[in-house]
Amino acid sequence: MKRIITIVSLTLLSLSAKSQVVEDTASMGASYTNQVYYSLNNGEVANIVNTDWDFGFSMSGQGAAGSSIIINEAKTSLWAYPGDTANWSTFDTTGYANWERLLNTDTSWTNGAFNVHRGAAGTFDMGWGILNPSNNFWTFGDSLYLAKLSDNTYRKIWILSLKTGVWEFKYANIDGSNEQTFTIDKATYPNRNFVYHDMISNTTTDREPDNTTWDIMFGKHHDFINPPGMYINVTSVFNNRNVWSAKAHLADSSSAAAATQAQTTLNQNVINIGREWKNFSGGVWSVYDTIAYFVYDNDSTKFYRLVFTDFGGSATGTAFFNTELLHTVGIEGVEKTMKLSMYPNPATAQVTLLLDYPSNELMQLEIVNLSGQKVYGEQLNLHSGVNQKTINTSNLSSGVYLLNLVNSEFKTTQKLVIK
Repeated sequence: MKRIITIVSLTLLSLSAKSQVVEDTASMGASYTNQVYYSLNNGEVANIVNTDWDFGFSMSGQGAAGSSIIINEAKTSLWAYPGDTANWSTFDTTGYANWERLLNTDTSWTNGAFNVHRGAAGTFDMGWGILNPSNNFWTFGDSLYLAKLSDNTYRKIWILSLKTGVWEFKYANIDGSNEQTFTIDKATYPNRNFVYHDMISNTTTDREPDNTTWDIMFGKHHDFINPPGMYINVTSVFNNRNVWSAKAHLADSSSAAAATQAQTTLNQNVINIGREWKNFSGGVWSVYDTIAYFVYDNDSTKFYRLVFTDFGGSATGTAFFNTELLHTVGIEGVEKTMKLSMYPNPATAQVTLLLDYPSNELMQLEIVNLSGQKVYGEQLNLHSGVNQKTINTSNLSSGVYLLNLVNSEFKTTQKLVIK
């Protein structure tokens, strides 16, 4: 059988952004009581109280990809009950201090505190329940949990099921009184990462902004810090679900403010920025303005540098930082879409490509001079998602070149300037 290849016509949308440093702040308020949702392009999107929920249910995806349940680490403590759901009516908290304490994972929104043991009983174990692939990929809860709330009361919790995008869960006082059962339909909440529930007021809340409008979130959470070897409240910066980031540790603040090259590989770790940019020692906050963070925004069309410059601590909860748009470029196709960023451009010793591609494919990369002579060539093995490739350009003479990307479906060209 002959393979018929359709040649897709592409339009290159290349916007060379003028460098302009934006000085901005995000204030969580005294004692970090609020969450701040922030867009690198538009500034603050939402500043909302962070004390009105205990846990959040994923609204994204179906089946395993959408089974995440997070807790509000700033106000709620969660333990895994050592028995199974058969013990619901006889739930006993004796020795609970020795039970496993559960926290949200720090890599992906796909795994919350309730998903810590995902995979422990096999591929279809979601942590809080077992997914049944032969029954509409419904997940049925098989675990119980103990939660301590901000008013120092306790609840036992059972996540009953996730069926066709509908969550069902229940909780009660330890003695079984005040039992509450709720359902949350994902279809009711489009463009949300999570919808939240508060066990003191027994209310479900749509509290976060549209997930297409923000890139990073500032907020307080609880984490195990060593030293001092204990759980304490910390403040961190979290990436949105679709945001890629990387970082570079530089020698001084001026180098960080001018950096265009990350030292780490881009990834979607939600706490890649995290709390590393500051430190509390001797009663004083220090901010590491020598770290440059590189952020590929929520819709993968803009690439930013982010450097923190100051922090107000618990008195104001205000973070001070500078952002700069390094590059904006997109390549739109009829059947497939690639988004490409190339920086720095003009380049000297090296140039870095960021290619966001929808599938795993081979692509030929070449650089040619204006006489049509190829001065560099390499085959790239792209994976689905954001790919990072750094090219050594130190042996190229100053001038203008054409960078070509070619595969079986299209060819595109972008101008590369060497200083």
